[in-house]
Amino acid sequence: MKRSLRVPVARVEAGPTILDEDASRYVARVHRQRVGDAVILFDPDRALEADGAITAIDKTSVSLTVSEVRAASVRPPRRVTLLQATCKSDKFDAIVRDATELGATRVVPVIAERSVGRPASGRADRWRRIAVEAARQCGRGDAPAIASPMELSEAVQIFASGEEVAGFCLDPSSDTGLGSLLGGVAPELELAFLVGPEGGLSPGEVEACAAAGLERVSLGPLVLRAETVCAAVLGAVMVMGRGKG
Repeated sequence: MKRSLRVPVARVEAGPTILDEDASRYVARVHRQRVGDAVILFDPDRALEADGAITAIDKTSVSLTVSEVRAASVRPPRRVTLLQATCKSDKFDAIVRDATELGATRVVPVIAERSVGRPASGRADRWRRIAVEAARQCGRGDAPAIASPMELSEAVQIFASGEEVAGFCLDPSSDTGLGSLLGGVAPELELAFLVGPEGGLSPGEVEACAAAGLERVSLGPLVLRAETVCAAVLGAVMVMGRGKG
């Protein structure tokens, strides 16, 4: 059975709807949909979706009839923030895609002492577009919030500290395995994971994380690439969450 095309929109509402130019081009030209075809519109900001049927196609727009709006059927089961040290742009693009597919609800690009370069202005907007496209492809009804890049010390205090957050600092030198602590975190708590840059966190940064209440944990004896840690950590959270369901 052919699956309906999923189309991200800025706002989804029941009734007659005309897609904007970009969405119309995506539906009519990229995917060559026709009048009568069914689509699913989803609003990644509000986690809403609705079924739609194409009623007309012209050169610049696609018209649809949209049914009742509902809460998105596929969303992450808990809040998970990834605080990821910036790296080469193509690698960070891949990290955002992986984080979206693996259920992160927020991605915070952090600038560490050993980060390679600083993101160009407007890069967060690009990462948001990547996240929305990744959500469309994997069937997710929302997309993670993408924060503007900020210094590591500031990001830790804002996003990884507090009574409602269980924060972890990924440190290969730690003798404590993530798995030994992750299973004991109450499901209502937000999880926050700080992943360092390719050169690792400095001793001062590790101390600052510990002072802020983040637990130093490792993923085992192997040293992973920065872009691999995201998938390993979020994959563990996803698997453990399913086990509890």
